[in-house]
Amino acid sequence: MGDNKRDAFDPFLEMQNFYRSDDPTEEQQFRFVEAMKMLIDGAAWESDIVAFSYNLAIYYRNIREFDLEKKYLELGAKYGSSAHKEELGFIWYYGLTGEQDFGKAYHCFSECDTRKSRFMLADMYHDGIYVQYDPIKCWDIIEELFSEVESERNDPRFTISTLYPEIALRMVRLNLEAGTEDNYDWNNLLDARSILARRQCYRPFWGNIKTMHGILDTMTEMRESDYGLIDLYDLLTFEESDAAVLFDFGGITYRLNIFQHERESIYDFENKWYHGAEDFFEKVRIEGIRITTVMQRIENIRVHRYTE
Repeated sequence: MGDNKRDAFDPFLEMQNFYRSDDPTEEQQFRFVEAMKMLIDGAAWESDIVAFSYNLAIYYRNIREFDLEKKYLELGAKYGSSAHKEELGFIWYYGLTGEQDFGKAYHCFSECDTRKSRFMLADMYHDGIYVQYDPIKCWDIIEELFSEVESERNDPRFTISTLYPEIALRMVRLNLEAGTEDNYDWNNLLDARSILARRQCYRPFWGNIKTMHGILDTMTEMRESDYGLIDLYDLLTFEESDAAVLFDFGGITYRLNIFQHERESIYDFENKWYHGAEDFFEKVRIEGIRITTVMQRIENIRVHRYTE
């Protein structure tokens, strides 16, 4: 009986079902994990081990199971995979498993020629982390990267895959530091947030929300006066405010209350507390759908800020 059930389990079909779902159920997630383990164990080729271990590592990254993510990244890195080494670099850089090691992060990024690894190396030169502080080298890397991705921002083929938002944000930050920012930088940020919103709609990841937070903080820094609400993502800048936010979706008006509680910003929505804006955007569902997936359908946003 058990063998027959196992024979009926098609790991490739389970993988397809998982990736076709915008918001996989717990059952789909469980079956996906079992499918990836089965495919890794039964792989005849190194390339298959690399591919399936990466799928599983990214799954664990997305649910913040970083120890398990690291396990499968290390598996693929043994076969020289730049994609695995790149993600291992993030593990070490941010200390996601509890141990921060900038030296290991630097070596992981240095062994890759990916755009993510290159802008992370630029960050290290910018901040003098593990390497000697070198703002010129940082600038050269980001300028080169920006020239590579600039054309992708208006090309629908790259809507999901382009790293334009991350790179444009770094370019604008460097211009702000140099005091050379202008309207071109502002437009770059507008494009960056638009692209990132579409990416989060189709490929949700908590890291996208952190990048969006950085973009909005930079927009606020560039134009201290209120530039007006563009969409609900502007609530990422409300974390030190007390406010009531009303918005309409599907003919229903929803209310979000933002307030401070024990030195923490609480986003109170549908009688549930979320710990800050990033937690809100990562976890909230409306009619069973991620709020970031239906962002374009949210209308008539009204904000009332409370003053002391």
